[in-house]
Amino acid sequence: MRRIPFCLLFLLTTLAFPAWAQPDTLLADRVLNYEWPIDLVHTPMDDDDRLFIVGHFGKVDILVDGELQEGSFLDLSETGLNILNFGTNSEQGINGMAFDPDYANNGYFYVCYNGTRPDGTGDEIEQRIVCFQVDADNPDVADTSTWYELLEFDEGDDPEPGHNGGKLAFGPDGYLYVSCGDGGSTGNGQQGGNSGGDDHGEIGNGQDLQTFLGKLLRIDAHGMEPYTIPEDNPFVGNPDALDEIWSYGWRNPWRFNFDRLTGDLFIADVGEVDWEEINKEPAGFEGGGNYGWRLLEGPMCYNPTVDCDPDNATISPIHAYPHDDGECATVGGVMYRGTEIPTLYGHYLYSDFCGFYDEKFWIITETADGWVRKPCWVEVPGGFIQWQENRFGFAEDRNGEVYFMTTLGLYRLTLDPNATSEKMPLIAHPNPAKGEVILQPGVGITIDGIEMVDSSGRIAAYPEFTSFEGVVRFDVSDMRAGVYILNISCNLGSDFQQLRLVVTPDGQ
Repeated sequence: MRRIPFCLLFLLTTLAFPAWAQPDTLLADRVLNYEWPIDLVHTPMDDDDRLFIVGHFGKVDILVDGELQEGSFLDLSETGLNILNFGTNSEQGINGMAFDPDYANNGYFYVCYNGTRPDGTGDEIEQRIVCFQVDADNPDVADTSTWYELLEFDEGDDPEPGHNGGKLAFGPDGYLYVSCGDGGSTGNGQQGGNSGGDDHGEIGNGQDLQTFLGKLLRIDAHGMEPYTIPEDNPFVGNPDALDEIWSYGWRNPWRFNFDRLTGDLFIADVGEVDWEEINKEPAGFEGGGNYGWRLLEGPMCYNPTVDCDPDNATISPIHAYPHDDGECATVGGVMYRGTEIPTLYGHYLYSDFCGFYDEKFWIITETADGWVRKPCWVEVPGGFIQWQENRFGFAEDRNGEVYFMTTLGLYRLTLDPNATSEKMPLIAHPNPAKGEVILQPGVGITIDGIEMVDSSGRIAAYPEFTSFEGVVRFDVSDMRAGVYILNISCNLGSDFQQLRLVVTPDGQ
């Protein structure tokens, strides 16, 4: 299928939903109890509905239709390869996992963790990225007998057990992005800067272009063979910098996410004493950005405490928040692009590892005056366990619906309980689709006719549909794969709505 440019996808998708105000409350289901899940990933295969729960303590388990499958896909814990090292810090363990874009053909996936190599060699606490391959006879089990180490993060002779980052994700460009913290730990807690964080040399690891620490890396992964450097990486040919570096000036970029619609990159960076921050790198950015640490912490000078950025050479965060209400470490979030919660569409939902009081989740939205934050209450059955249930991060399934992880379990956002107005737009399930599509109208809406328009503006079909109690069903299995706009006539022609629908390659 021909790739649709991000600019066109953005134009098409903005037709799907109007600019709704941010929701005040969201509901979430507790999918399952699980000890310290740190990520949720899926393969790039369109016909694969499995979700893979990445566990801090070494196991990767498979979730199908909300049910945990028997046995683990990967086990690096004491019951498996037994190669993890936890030291004295909660950050040690598995920190990230990503499937190769060509996983359907090569079966490769990549894991970032702290510990020895799969053969038990190597320094115990160094963070490393290793490639494994799925078992040739069982798609639900990894083959750990063959592996390849892509890279190791050298933390020197006296490594500290913190600030690992470790998020892995393939970008829209097909390259592997890797976050790595500065390799330090929290300093003396002194507010206002100079509290001893990233105490590595005169400038700290974050500003040192001769180390991977405190960086976002971008490499071209080749499975069981050495990775190569993308030719357009910003420091290629610079003898004073490592070619793998994409951006620098990070303290602990624990999680980052690509906007699945625009390709924009959102990076959450954990602060030292005073500030947490969220950064945005627009799609098409050429890399090489300096995001400040340890010159700055959030919007404020850190080291030195005054005149730390005289040339204004650093990139400011789109949002920074102080350590109020017990907040302590941002885990970032996700720009919502799903279809089940229209009021959340186009808003960035995030949380903090701490934040134990009433406000545990927040939404930031870009306006003409910058990014604006408001609290969002997420209600779950029985409530969160106060003082125990820290948040770890967010993830999306292949349809853009959002899950979040806590130290005690996995949750899925379901709906905005206050979004019951008859002005609510139509919702399509599933989207992307490869067979039957269900249109769920809002209150007071009846559907009269449907017209499907392809990306070139040509009318591709007038689907025949059935309707029962207002819910409309039609079939797209004979349609070519691509992005379509549904022009929908409602209420005997008195209303007209548009909705974006993606038909997957299996739809033809």
